[in-house]
Amino acid sequence: MKSTRPTKYKVLFSGALMALAALPAHAGHKEDVERYNKALVTHFLTAIGSTADADAVVRRQVAPHVIQHDPLVTSGRDGTAAWIRELRARSPAQAISVKHLLSDGDLVFVHSHISATPANDMSGTNRYDFYRLDKGWIVEHWAVQAKVHATSANGNSQFSNLYAYPASPGPAVMTAQRTEMNRLMLTTLSDEVFGKKNFGLLDRMWGPNYIQHNPFVGNGRAALAAVIQYIAAPGSMYRVVRAMAEGDLGVVCSQNQDEGSDPKNEFSGVTVCDMYRVANFELVEHWDVAQAVPTSSLNGNSMFSSLYRKAER
Repeated sequence: MKSTRPTKYKVLFSGALMALAALPAHAGHKEDVERYNKALVTHFLTAIGSTADADAVVRRQVAPHVIQHDPLVTSGRDGTAAWIRELRARSPAQAISVKHLLSDGDLVFVHSHISATPANDMSGTNRYDFYRLDKGWIVEHWAVQAKVHATSANGNSQFSNLYAYPASPGPAVMTAQRTEMNRLMLTTLSDEVFGKKNFGLLDRMWGPNYIQHNPFVGNGRAALAAVIQYIAAPGSMYRVVRAMAEGDLGVVCSQNQDEGSDPKNEFSGVTVCDMYRVANFELVEHWDVAQAVPTSSLNGNSMFSSLYRKAER
């Protein structure tokens, strides 16, 4: 029997399909840039975890006027170098273990586990970093992090990969169009479900055996449905601020505010980043991190804005 998922997908995202038609099936130059950017960020993270001089590490890969959105880090090279020294001093034995690495255009996303006991997935810090690169330089950076929970309602860690594709038909061939459709799907679904409270979409687009890595929610679509009105409470406000995808993985970051909050205040609420695996037009696996938004930041920038312009460097 033919799957109805693509048809449902087209109904939800018909407004974006014309834009997708303009994308080449294999965007070779874009893919080369994205691979290069991932290699640069990987090298940068390795250097952070080494004993190399922090100022030298920053001079090699960070633009002089890098824009920071991590509220605890000042903009510019000096701020990044100071953060590296502070991270090392806090726990010299800790390691940065990269769990997921995605590149989309000029953005690179890193999901990492920072812990002095990296073999223990129930320890340390769960961290999501976003880097914007321009001509080999890191020019803008965002970060969201939270302490790892020692227990899990679903029995899964916040870092593992558990979904297994069936032998037939197996994973789809990830063309540029397919990846972009995944990004649009996740962006639209996030707005519809968490913003507009259209909870009926859970039965249409979430897999029944949905694998959960949020430590407070059980596995399966039914477990998510049981808590969805708590996650997206009546009157609460939700807006997508960043979305990207590579292959079958995509990340959506949002600002979440309580009823009555000022929607124009970017120094309020909670920032949440959700990562999903998409298979056969269904959401089959989920990871996330949430951090309370501080009322101010050392750099003066919010956790949500995008400020870099190429002419600035």
